[in-house]
Amino acid sequence: MRALTDVSAPGFDEEIKESLTKWGISGVTDVQERAFAAGVAVGESLVVCAPTSSGKTLVGEIAVLQALRASRRSLYLVSHKALADQKFEDFRERFESETTNPAATVALSTGDRDEGDLQGDILIATYEKGLALVLSGQIEPHKSLIVADELQIIGEDGRGPNIEILCTVLLQKNISQLVALTATVENPEELADWLQCKLVQSYTRDVELHQEIWYQGSGYGITFGQEDGGLLNPPDGYPYTVPDAVNFLIKTNRAPVLVFTESRREASQYANSFASSRQRFSHGIEVAEQLDLFSEPTETSEALRKLAEKRVAFHTADLAPQERQVIEQEFIYQNFEVCFATSTLAAGVNFPFRTVLFSKLTYQYGDRRGMRMKRSDYRNMSGRAGRLGMHDSGYAVLIPQDPPENKHAQKLLLPENDRVYSKFATLSMRRSVLMLVDAKMATTTQTLINFLEHTYYWYLTLERNPDKLQEVIANAKHALKWLCDNDLIEKHDGTYLSTPFGHATARSGLLPTTACAFAKILKLHLHDVNNNFTDLIGGIIYWTCGSDEFVGETASRFLPYPIDSQPTNSVTFVSGYRLFDPIDRSDSRLCKCVHALILFVGGHPERHIVNDTHISSVQVTFIDWLEMSVGCLMAFIPLQPFPI
Repeated sequence: MRALTDVSAPGFDEEIKESLTKWGISGVTDVQERAFAAGVAVGESLVVCAPTSSGKTLVGEIAVLQALRASRRSLYLVSHKALADQKFEDFRERFESETTNPAATVALSTGDRDEGDLQGDILIATYEKGLALVLSGQIEPHKSLIVADELQIIGEDGRGPNIEILCTVLLQKNISQLVALTATVENPEELADWLQCKLVQSYTRDVELHQEIWYQGSGYGITFGQEDGGLLNPPDGYPYTVPDAVNFLIKTNRAPVLVFTESRREASQYANSFASSRQRFSHGIEVAEQLDLFSEPTETSEALRKLAEKRVAFHTADLAPQERQVIEQEFIYQNFEVCFATSTLAAGVNFPFRTVLFSKLTYQYGDRRGMRMKRSDYRNMSGRAGRLGMHDSGYAVLIPQDPPENKHAQKLLLPENDRVYSKFATLSMRRSVLMLVDAKMATTTQTLINFLEHTYYWYLTLERNPDKLQEVIANAKHALKWLCDNDLIEKHDGTYLSTPFGHATARSGLLPTTACAFAKILKLHLHDVNNNFTDLIGGIIYWTCGSDEFVGETASRFLPYPIDSQPTNSVTFVSGYRLFDPIDRSDSRLCKCVHALILFVGGHPERHIVNDTHISSVQVTFIDWLEMSVGCLMAFIPLQPFPI
């Protein structure tokens, strides 16, 4: 690491150094120095590719600082809501005080949390929310700075296509600067070329990451980035179980420890099991009392408070925002020794864990059951180990359960990286075309083709398989015709425009097929929609959860899995409602989710929902789908707002 006083780069002036000093930063990492030399402080657009926890985030923050000094707005895009919350608080602390120079207004928009003025100086948003805001015209990115964090997720099956659409839109909006931050990938030069950016690449992780495999008492270790490792032979061997492994790590001064689990239930069970033999600590009792101020007594909150007394925590989506903030703050102060968490914590939230422990390498639940952990997931999660400025090294420990997992673990530790491919072709072309027409980004066949020509998919396919592109154009033209035939768009003098129904569908994010089917159902029940809408809510929810949004070939939403397989009375409960389709009594997961959502809409407490359905109320994330669907309906049929 180089001292701030020794750094010389374009635009890296004394004001920047003074700001960094106020932020508690005394030196710069390898990737930061490379980015400064490449001109991030003078408006150069960059793709910054480096290992997790190498300091990429500061590069984006320097770009934001310089944009403020130049009176330009900034849009900071992140991968997950938890990371958005953290960046919001960070930027407010740095830029909103009266003594800050430059001072700025900071806003947040994640869908379920919106704070501040969207037209302010800095807006932090998730990628999906950013896409909605840009396409709807609620924000105008012209001449703005765009920071795109964790951009490697553009290659994910579920989220990647929409992120690609957003990046393509931004490329055509005449933005002033783009700073894209990505973990180590095999083809960063392709991302940089597509985005018309300079590439800044570093393989240096300033805090060394020691990776270890503990299997059948023996160990193997290799430092991140190296080709060769060696055997590890502690005197008494390595432990086999998670509780014993955590105790071993604490005794060998590798705490605090982050244990990744597959599910919320697993995180809670591990935490309670580990804490059962631990004593209470005075400071832990103080934290528990602090937690007691924030939430009503649910099973989750009560369990968290008992664990806090013993310097143990779990971190899952079941926690209330205030509870998460307390837990996160205590880990920053290193007042807890171990946290059991689901993998969403790996999305970039920066806590000072010394060691990351992987309890399994094969998924046992849900849609990924039987699949091995991907290298990209391992890299992101293991990257949480070792914090710059607090630890001289970090540790990632894997505990394989059988020979196949042991073999897979050794592959995960190798320095090879994954390529980032476009997943645009997996997205519903009809929905994409409708969104673009509605946003007036594609008002003719030719402008639609022009948009497609700027996608990452087109960029990659043009060299590898150009004939495939004609198929994409044909699909786009077919989508235009289908949308016209179904009254979602209309053509006037060669120009395509969305209809009111199409506009509502585009704004809601619904699949066009779902919107049309939904409208047809509601038209059949028009009298009750007008007069007895409350009686239809159960039927709407059941129909929604069985729609193309969740089970179709282009499904983009998911039904959560119950916390256990114990039977409930959900089938009987749901069948008591007026349904549009016959109930599928064999699909217990569907019925439990519908049951939970009906209770959630009705305002029932979390404990009631969990006890009756085995679905956590926090998992019922598709409540926003119902609200958007009603919005779509209201644009199609002139009605008063529905009482949901």
